[in-house]
Amino acid sequence: MQTATHGEIIKLRPRGVFTIPKRLRSGLFDEDSLARIRRVGRKLVIEPIRTISYPVRSYTNAEINDFFDLDEKETKNLKDKGLI
Repeated sequence: MQTATHGEIIKLRPRGVFTIPKRLRSGLFDEDSLARIRRVGRKLVIEPIRTISYPVRSYTNAEINDFFDLDEKETKNLKDKGLI
């Protein structure tokens, strides 16, 4: 079953600029917010991006691999004890 979607016709301006009508962006985008745009077949999908206001630590590949190794060992240990 297909869902009917209502859209609006907009004009593509020079350099590919267009305005998303207010009623479509209301509740999804704040002024000066970021969005991700991607091509899916012959369609463009525009999604809001939410950002966080605090720094996030980056992990090296070695740290990530160490974490997975430790997780695997702990999981095996818990299984051996019958706890999971």
